[in-house]
Amino acid sequence: MKTKVTLEQLRHYLEQFGWHKYQVVDEPYEQEGLLRTGWHLPNTDEGYRMIIDPIVEKACLSFRVPAILLKKPEEWTQETLYDLLRAISWINYALLLGKFAYDPSKGEVRFSIDVPIDNSTFTYEQFIHCLHTAVYTVELYAPLLQGIAGGQIRFEDFYEMVSATARPTIPPAIQQLLDELERLLQEEERV
Repeated sequence: MKTKVTLEQLRHYLEQFGWHKYQVVDEPYEQEGLLRTGWHLPNTDEGYRMIIDPIVEKACLSFRVPAILLKKPEEWTQETLYDLLRAISWINYALLLGKFAYDPSKGEVRFSIDVPIDNSTFTYEQFIHCLHTAVYTVELYAPLLQGIAGGQIRFEDFYEMVSATARPTIPPAIQQLLDELERLLQEEERV
């Protein structure tokens, strides 16, 4: 299948964005190769790896952040694994772009954004959108998933944290109007 997206183009997009630390890697039995890069969290030595892989034979471009979490399958308690899978399910339900996945054979949690590139171009803006989304989503949810895996966070606590931040904030003036409307409606019901 033909695609207009090339490894050279993706490398150029990284450079244009100012992301200069990456490695072009040949893939065995593949003609296009991939880009291996990553980032560090501010003020820490912690970081994440990212693989940007134009999978030409499947006409797909993949932004993968592997090994967000690695824990041998035999090390999981049933309760902790259940909490992790519920959290991943909730996150995936809430996400518009991207997904977390759990590989039970290795105990790995990863994040990926996979976009079709069938015989079409992939713009710099689309590339940056995917890159930003991957970094933001991983930085937001990975620490919570790691906390669940370590037993410090239960699913109920996770859900309370993420659902509280997902609620829209109502400006005070609008909240006053809503409260007044509620009061008027209650008065009208009493009459």
